[in-house]
Amino acid sequence: MFMLEESVVLILLEASVTGAGLVLAVYALIIPLSNKIFRYRIKEISEEVEELRKEAEKTQTSISQDDIRKFRELLDSIETRRDFPSYLSLWAELSFLLFILSALMSLLWTVDIFKSVADYWLPFTFFCSIILFLIVGWRGISDISQTMKREFEDLKKEVEDAKSGLGVVET
Repeated sequence: MFMLEESVVLILLEASVTGAGLVLAVYALIIPLSNKIFRYRIKEISEEVEELRKEAEKTQTSISQDDIRKFRELLDSIETRRDFPSYLSLWAELSFLLFILSALMSLLWTVDIFKSVADYWLPFTFFCSIILFLIVGWRGISDISQTMKREFEDLKKEVEDAKSGLGVVET
């Protein structure tokens, strides 16, 4: 039967507590930006709905397969951004809970409670929490970078508007 070494269990305990803290840190990073993230999502959905409306007006009575495909793509795109991001609810919660569970299993292992169960489940639980955290982190970074890109584009427009308002011509 597989038996964990005490040094491995203590490392997993430390890593689990750190992982749980990192999940909370991702939330702390995203919460201040959430208003902007959601505002840009609303703007994207509004633009796609407007594009869908214009396409529908153009087609009038005859709808080609290509038009139907475009409509479906637009509707799918709108549908994916309509809901609250799952990585901020389900995936982050599961990751946090699994990190806490692996930390508790490590603690119980060190005092010889459920040691044989922890020998088997502790590495699996920790591995699953890492995978879920990677998903949460990747999606969070993706949302943050998209928001930052959009803010940068908005800033560039404001600078261009200010320059044109002042009559500044680039050479």
